[in-house]
Amino acid sequence: MTSAHPAPSNTVNAPGTLAAANEEFWSNSAETIFNEPWVLDFQAKMRAFLEKNIDWLGIVNDRTSATEGAEKKMLDYACGDGFLTRVYHPFFTKCIGIDIAAGMVKKYNEAAIELGLASEKMYAVKGDFSASVLELPKAEDVASTDLSRDEFFNFDFVGVALALHHMEDPETAIVKMVERLKSGGVFLAIDLLNSEGVSESKDEEGNGGNHHHHHQGGHSHGHGHGHSHGTTATGRSGPAGHTISHDHPAFSIELVKDMFDRAGLTDVDIIYSDWKLELPFVTDPGAKLLVARGRKQ
Repeated sequence: MTSAHPAPSNTVNAPGTLAAANEEFWSNSAETIFNEPWVLDFQAKMRAFLEKNIDWLGIVNDRTSATEGAEKKMLDYACGDGFLTRVYHPFFTKCIGIDIAAGMVKKYNEAAIELGLASEKMYAVKGDFSASVLELPKAEDVASTDLSRDEFFNFDFVGVALALHHMEDPETAIVKMVERLKSGGVFLAIDLLNSEGVSESKDEEGNGGNHHHHHQGGHSHGHGHGHSHGTTATGRSGPAGHTISHDHPAFSIELVKDMFDRAGLTDVDIIYSDWKLELPFVTDPGAKLLVARGRKQ
């Protein structure tokens, strides 16, 4: 949904309630959240960062292929108003968004009109990969889409921005997203780095610029995940607090590496935001985003 939010309350959600809370809140907030000055500022800075790191992401050659008639597909998961699509659509012939919130699906489809892209070239549908079991849409839920259709597979690129911390089971969601990639496709995840990760990234900063944490080969199968339940870079209150997972309001480097490994991704690399996160709920002046890339074998 491509905005950043406060950490959750201490309420433990029953299975399915977190998804329901996100669906309701973000659908109701869709018409107003992207007009907030701090959201506009945040998106502008993040877009500049992503554009600066296009070569690092590894999709740059797709621009040439897309102009030569070969179909190149992008999946923008938890698409919100299409932030990632706005950045990366020139590299693809078709961009598809998926969001749990009907209001966000509407915003994405409005963005297609704004960008001058035909509805068959850029469109969003309602759906959810975040549950442990992927359910087919119920008969009465006419807004949902059957995500088992062929059009929702064989993507060249799948991206998810600032949504994993809203999910009950982000590891399963990543596996499901990677399943939608074709062999050689690129996966991108952007989310909040927890306080342990912030310390680690500071240690690696050196003389400025982007800060990398490479990971190739070797699979970790421990269940510690390197994830801290202590203080994160975010506050503990706010209107969206109930939409965030209590277990993972932010992510450590080790947890991200582990989730990428389990999803079968290789050539994993993680970089960190290079600007100060001036968000209404961020209390740590050193707070950062992690931007993680992997490639499907």
